[in-house]
Amino acid sequence: MTTRAGKAVLYGTVALSLAGCSTVRSAMGGAMGGLNTGVSNAAGAAVAGQFRGPAVPGAPAGGAGGGAGGMAGPQSAQMMTTYANWMFTLAFNSGGYWLPNSDLKPGQSVTFQFSSNGNTQDMERAFLKTMPDGKQWWRVQWYNESNPKDSVIFEAEFSADRTQVLRMRGKTSGQQAGEIPVEQGTGFSWSQPTYLTKESLDAATVGTESVTTPAGTFTAKHIKYTLMGGGNYEWWAADNVPGGVVKYVVSYGGDNYTQTLVAMSNSDTTSVLGSF
Repeated sequence: MTTRAGKAVLYGTVALSLAGCSTVRSAMGGAMGGLNTGVSNAAGAAVAGQFRGPAVPGAPAGGAGGGAGGMAGPQSAQMMTTYANWMFTLAFNSGGYWLPNSDLKPGQSVTFQFSSNGNTQDMERAFLKTMPDGKQWWRVQWYNESNPKDSVIFEAEFSADRTQVLRMRGKTSGQQAGEIPVEQGTGFSWSQPTYLTKESLDAATVGTESVTTPAGTFTAKHIKYTLMGGGNYEWWAADNVPGGVVKYVVSYGGDNYTQTLVAMSNSDTTSVLGSF
């Protein structure tokens, strides 16, 4: 593993969970390390069933075996799930600590800019709709910071309790939207965030600050935790923001991983892939 890919694993994992696990580290191996290195080309080719090499550092190439070979067929179909996996994992802060009562409502969306070691990428998370039977449709979309048209979109139907993914559609630049294979029992490693107690959050609140982002200026609570071994894990939370989070930062060993709110919508967010 290269030094840069190793840092991607470290900061992606720390941002998701102070404890972490091997499955999440594996899913996140390419997430931050692949910023601005052709995420649309890599994930888009996987959606097309033609993945040809690790354009996202740390992600497996062409199927289970890695390498730069032009694998196709069932192994490439599994690559679609791999890329959707780490996108949804990061979008939902899978298994990591998060704020209680901070979920989106149907029709709401938030877009955050992720930055680490000089790399940036924008990510939208949207709660599209609750169906009559209680199932939920969500969207995750990644944008190339230097070229917003370079994007990857997945829309997924979750079970009513959001423990399983039942159906998925995907699209990347220049391609038609299409169905993505979903395995029985769900081949995803993501899980619900781990919500912190009110007492813990109150004790970690160090003040109230004005925070300005591209999405606006917010009065936010500054919540700060200490990481073992040095470093900090910080949130800026505001009640008038969908999902409640304006910004969070993981700092460790002189490096920072930052997620900043750049856009939000309180209503009328719907499918862009004709999913329902």
